[in-house]
Amino acid sequence: MDFRSLRVRILILFLLSFVGVGGVVALGLAGSLQRDVESLLARQQFAFVSGLAEELDQKIKLQIAAMERVAPLIPPIGLDDQKALTAFLENRFGIKGFFEGGLIIVGVDGTVRAEAPALGRLGRDLAKLKGVDSVLETGRSLVGEPYFDPALNQPAVAVAVPIRDGGRVLGALVGTATLTQSNFLGRLVEQKVGETGGLYMVSPKSGLIVVSTNKERIFTPLPRRGANRMLDRYLDGEEGSGVTVSSVGIKELTSARRISSTGWVLVARLPAAEAFEPISGIKTRLVVALAGLGLVSLGLLWLVLRAALSPLHRATGRIQAMVDGTSPLEALEVSRVDEVGRMIGAFNALQAKVATADVALRDREALYHALFRGCKAVELLVDAADGRIVDANHAAEVYYGWTHEQLLSMRIWEINILDKAAIAEEMRKAKSEERDHFDFRHRLASGEIRDVEVWSGPVRVTGRQLLYSLVHDVTARRQAEREVRSLLAFRRAVLDGAGSTIIATSIDGTILLFNPTAERWLGYGADEIIGRVTPAILHDPGEVARRATQLSEELGRPVEAGFECFVAKVLASGKPDSGEWTYVRKDGGRFRVLLTITALYDDDGELSGFLGIAQDIAARLSVEKELKRSNAELEHFAYVASHDLRQPLRMVSSYITLLQRRLGDLLDEDCQEFIGFAVDGAKRMDHMITDLLEYSRIGRSGTAPETVSLDEVVRLSLGNLGALIQEHGATVTIADGLPEVQGNAVELERLFQNLISNAVKFQAKGRPPHVEVECGATPDEWIISIRDNGIGIDEAGQARLFQIFQRLVGQDEYPGTGIGLASCRKIAEHHGGRIWVESLPGQGSIFRVALPISGGAGGMV
Repeated sequence: MDFRSLRVRILILFLLSFVGVGGVVALGLAGSLQRDVESLLARQQFAFVSGLAEELDQKIKLQIAAMERVAPLIPPIGLDDQKALTAFLENRFGIKGFFEGGLIIVGVDGTVRAEAPALGRLGRDLAKLKGVDSVLETGRSLVGEPYFDPALNQPAVAVAVPIRDGGRVLGALVGTATLTQSNFLGRLVEQKVGETGGLYMVSPKSGLIVVSTNKERIFTPLPRRGANRMLDRYLDGEEGSGVTVSSVGIKELTSARRISSTGWVLVARLPAAEAFEPISGIKTRLVVALAGLGLVSLGLLWLVLRAALSPLHRATGRIQAMVDGTSPLEALEVSRVDEVGRMIGAFNALQAKVATADVALRDREALYHALFRGCKAVELLVDAADGRIVDANHAAEVYYGWTHEQLLSMRIWEINILDKAAIAEEMRKAKSEERDHFDFRHRLASGEIRDVEVWSGPVRVTGRQLLYSLVHDVTARRQAEREVRSLLAFRRAVLDGAGSTIIATSIDGTILLFNPTAERWLGYGADEIIGRVTPAILHDPGEVARRATQLSEELGRPVEAGFECFVAKVLASGKPDSGEWTYVRKDGGRFRVLLTITALYDDDGELSGFLGIAQDIAARLSVEKELKRSNAELEHFAYVASHDLRQPLRMVSSYITLLQRRLGDLLDEDCQEFIGFAVDGAKRMDHMITDLLEYSRIGRSGTAPETVSLDEVVRLSLGNLGALIQEHGATVTIADGLPEVQGNAVELERLFQNLISNAVKFQAKGRPPHVEVECGATPDEWIISIRDNGIGIDEAGQARLFQIFQRLVGQDEYPGTGIGLASCRKIAEHHGGRIWVESLPGQGSIFRVALPISGGAGGMV
């Protein structure tokens, strides 16, 4: 047989079989795929539009319900009060955001009684506005049909609910929403279907397109009947999907669902060119089909070769005997000089080379075992067909905790915690070399789960297709990555949610960070600001220059009127610096802020930049201004009240005393007692007015805080109380080294005088008063304690002890006005401190006053 002729026949037969069978299978697969893809996409698109339609229906119903809850809040008697109605609408923040066209209140005659915002619709007759007339007639809430609103100069739709007085309809609350912007229907105009498709919603009743992804089609008439057959069926009430040609000649896959609350139809459209693009996958199926056909063709080819190459059969038997070991390795006899003879001769030569290669192979196998077993990295050989572990090195035994024999008896899914199907898919990818790097979680013999990184790929060993796997433990790294991601997410949440502007700069003032609050307040986008140098764009140049001059005098060195004037004090003191500044918006507007600058340092402690956090203090400044005015009025009132109230009291007391002297013995004992009560009450009222006046003046002395020695203050207080201490036979001891604080000496003297006098005055019967003044400290506060052995205070009394006019004992037992301890608390808080009591009834009390160790004046208001 001629070898060349044999090759030609084999090639022709193979090509004919492959092309014939492959063509038939390819055509069948293409048709099947076309139908499958069209059906699948239709179901998916209808499910999408159905879900969206139900969501829109719920939104519309919820919006109507929200307006129905608002409508009863409109007082029926106020429908003629335009100002009250306008104020009512402006305060409806909950629903205003859904209606860009504003809110309207119309009377039963359809005329506009109030609107917000003001767009010139007052007095206009809206009775014929689509939907409003029906609400006024039937008293039922509804969403009207689309209409062109001249006040908004664009198409809109109205949501109207009745305003009732009992069962009578007095008017309607109307919300108007523009159709070209996001409204109570959500962001429907921004929805897309696929890459080139979109949505549109039509009103069968008005024959208009309500909203559309293509904004140019909003409020346009529907195509004429017959121009789009699927749209005609949807308008007739059908719901579902289908392929149609649009009114502009584009073949589309469309799906539609009706919205029950309005009767509108929501339609999703996707051009067929994009929808059926996945059919390109038919090529893959064809390749698979052709591969199968190739196998069939190869089978046919094998039959031909078997018949044509029978002379090789005998030689093959001899070779097999050598392979089986039943015959020694020897050269085959060459009895022919044709292709078969040359093949046997080539085999003989190959056998000689194989013998040489066998020696080299054994050497390489020894080297492989040395490298594989001795490698410090964890290595596994896995059979991709059944997941069995074929081999494992010593490092794998140490890492996993199983012996070599145990590992070789296991399947890979006994180590990898993924399910079998997922593992099989990952091995398929490694075998086909789609991927070579994997992230898994492996189980050790101890039960511990570890994160691992695996490098894997195919390797053929003794005719078997295996997978090698190099395993690296990355548990610590994964944990660190999770912590970093969590930290970054936290940082982003802080920056995005902060109610203050946050701006970070490099050392030279180049802006590196500009948070969303800064964007909202200043009107700049972060991309406009980042990379620029502050303060030129955000600050008033005049204010910056004045600040530079002030700092130059304060620090005793020149400070430039630029970025340096923001950070000079931070660099000089090493502490954050706060101050009031004026921010200039992009539109030229200005507002005052409290800006705090903090230095940033890297891990080596080197300065890396600065962080500025600003708070809008416009509201605070307004409150402070109003507070100053109120305080001035209060002080004036207190002065007038003290003068005008005390004068009549003195007159009453004086005339009663004169009456007592003039009548003398003519008064009986009861009258004398009554007059005594009246005089005593007038005196106590006078004392109370005096104490109230002093209480109202606490914190409004107008003097700046100064350094006050508490030792001197306490001793002055004892001097003022000398007569009281002597009268009660009291002893008072003062600890040495009372500290100095920042504050008002007069107020602090009054504080300790009140506390010591109370400690002396409220003495237990049969027990001389003993008072101790002590001092302690925490890292931030001085704690001054006034300890006594008096009557003590129960738990209920301690809860209201520092409230004004609160007396815990009778006036006949211990005189007083009930203002002293309230004044003590006010003085302590005015100095940035606090006051409390620790006491047991019958065992005495300890009053403690905490004052800041430093910066105490900063707490004074």
